[in-house]
Amino acid sequence: MSTKPYHCQRCPRAFARLEHLQRHDRSHTKEKPYVCVQCPKAFTRKDLLARHERLAHQPGDSPASNQTQTPSPAHTAMDGLDTLASVVADHVQTDRRTLSASNQHFTEGLSVHRTPMMGARLANPETPSAAPPTPLPGPEFGYSLGGFPGSYEGNDFTSFLDSVPLPSHPFSPAFQPLPLFPPLTYSPVTDYDQSSERGQPSETTSTPSSSVLPRHGAQLPSLQPEGFQTTPKARQPTGFVPVTAQCRDKALESLADYASVVSDPSLPSRHALSRCLTGYLMGFHDHYPIVHKPTLDVDSMSLPLFLSMAALGARYSREPDTSMRLYQIAKPVTLERFRRVFLSGSMPSVNVANDQDTLELLQALLMLISVSSWFINNPPYHESLSIRSPMATLLRKDGINRLPEYDGTWTSWIRRECVKRTKLIVCCFFNIHTIVFDIPPIILTEELSLDLPCTEKEWQAPRADIWQAARTQSPGEPNLQEALTALFTPSSGMERFSSLGGYVLIHALLQDIWVMTKAGRLALSRGIRLGSSIASTPELISMEQALERWCQCWERNQESSIDPLSPHGPVSFTSAALVRLAYIRLNADCGSARQLQTWDPVQIATSLKDNLRVERGDRLTRAALHCAHALSTPVKLGIGFVAHSQVALWSNQHALCSLECAVLLAKWLEAVTVPDPNPGLTEQETRLRDFVLEMVMEVQHGVSRDWLLATNTRLSAAVTRLWARLFTADYIWEMVSLIGRSLNSYADLLEEQA
Repeated sequence: MSTKPYHCQRCPRAFARLEHLQRHDRSHTKEKPYVCVQCPKAFTRKDLLARHERLAHQPGDSPASNQTQTPSPAHTAMDGLDTLASVVADHVQTDRRTLSASNQHFTEGLSVHRTPMMGARLANPETPSAAPPTPLPGPEFGYSLGGFPGSYEGNDFTSFLDSVPLPSHPFSPAFQPLPLFPPLTYSPVTDYDQSSERGQPSETTSTPSSSVLPRHGAQLPSLQPEGFQTTPKARQPTGFVPVTAQCRDKALESLADYASVVSDPSLPSRHALSRCLTGYLMGFHDHYPIVHKPTLDVDSMSLPLFLSMAALGARYSREPDTSMRLYQIAKPVTLERFRRVFLSGSMPSVNVANDQDTLELLQALLMLISVSSWFINNPPYHESLSIRSPMATLLRKDGINRLPEYDGTWTSWIRRECVKRTKLIVCCFFNIHTIVFDIPPIILTEELSLDLPCTEKEWQAPRADIWQAARTQSPGEPNLQEALTALFTPSSGMERFSSLGGYVLIHALLQDIWVMTKAGRLALSRGIRLGSSIASTPELISMEQALERWCQCWERNQESSIDPLSPHGPVSFTSAALVRLAYIRLNADCGSARQLQTWDPVQIATSLKDNLRVERGDRLTRAALHCAHALSTPVKLGIGFVAHSQVALWSNQHALCSLECAVLLAKWLEAVTVPDPNPGLTEQETRLRDFVLEMVMEVQHGVSRDWLLATNTRLSAAVTRLWARLFTADYIWEMVSLIGRSLNSYADLLEEQA
């Protein structure tokens, strides 16, 4: 007797319950039977109507809203993941088993990936309260994949791809979704209201993670915070930066003072310099916003900063020869200026906090290191490593946490915020070197006690009155150390941070993971076993919880976006990729195995293949699922399209994260495609393997499932090729192309075994 007696007349789907079929049928008819009594909006499900009334209308405005109750656990079990109703603690495990037994398709299971919770959702005073869900015991935290529904049906992959939104703007949707753990409890499905206002207060959100739930089960998770439109208006192009003849002449006159270190003090034309500075603002500035653009004055800029900014901007203007020439002038001028600062008799009064020239000297060094970090020879990357020393010296000279005085005026606030942002971003860039070259951080996070950066609305305000209005609405910036403590504290009161604040915090967590991993490896080399993985279980659990709380705060920030062209800048987009990197590095020490400093794609690939080990388990399966999700959107949009029109907008940190995503997913696939695996594949491993198979067959037309599974490396090689294609175009930075070549070499090694 069939367990699914109710068959859809429009597609091959079948269901065990009539109500499931009726709900599925509405996806074909677009019927929305639940109509709001206070506005024209209609919904496909009653829980969506209830949520709309709670958020869009004041409680008590209508009888319908007053009568709306949270769905009962029994209703949750009946509706499965399509309803995702909130459940109380006593029914968590029962409902999870029921949901696992329901025969929904695999892509609905993928959609369950939301911001990881601490085991309990945050209370909302406007929501009818039940007993708060009880967190699972520590060792169980985040390990279970039981939230996924039943068996995977291959024909549902088409539905999954259909649900991935196509771009409404040619650059907006090319993102790699934030990695999300399966939740421990379930909350109502978010209804993405296209007409909602951006300023919707986050306090009305029923759960901090509700905004990541898709409307339909097969859709990829969206990460727009509550109240965001799903297709935000793209950031407008940055205005042109004019360089006058007088400004160029002034720079040439200043170069005469550096004749001892610059033998040929020639500069490009003022038009070329204008293009270079514009390239800086359009390309680099929004990824590392240390210069206050509304008050930027090129004429008053110090010579080291002017030259370094132009050298960096020329890269984004696709003028590598001009960039190299400017770099060869800017570097000796900046280092000579640094030498003079420390030889001057007034050195005690010259510091980053109170002296504008010293601040611009530190900013100039950051721009030089940003040019030289990503090339083997032109300029050589080892120069960036040598520049770290004077940067650290300038930071420590007057106290790494010292800031200018603030008298309440816009001018003094700009000065203070510029110093704060510069110091924090310099430390983040040091951490990027740790990620890239696997070298110790030059400044530890524990040394920093600065407040986190302000919101982008305040930072981008063009006038004092607009800034004052934004400042009045701002909740203020938490201290870095207090924010980190809150992330590791279950009952912390921190609810949000700014986009750049979140970026600083995720780099701090990545540094903690690096130190934790190295400590574990050192202990093992000394014969001390700390645990069965790269770190002990309590450490892993604590770090996972901190990452989950980071995700919650990220969502509650109204400026967070997964759009690299968000009006608020791409920083939160980059942070999402770094969170995925953090989850991956909890499973594998990729940094030690990559050998990027060799700049040899074959050597990098060989090291990754021979030196990186992974162990099957629920944690690794979740990490692999994160990686598969990251690849699914480029597959939908077209690998070639994304490679040639999207990746240029990403930070280099995205390429680094993608390298580790590709290798981790390939390692996992090798482990689960061996003949007769021991132990046998879990349900989650089987469904994820099948999803990856369908994704590869979507791109490689005519390739069969049996052929891909003929050996345990063939599918891994095919997936690695897909990742490699994202980074094989003509990119600005050599490191990005190196990652593409290394992935191709890694695929070659796998194919040799196939």
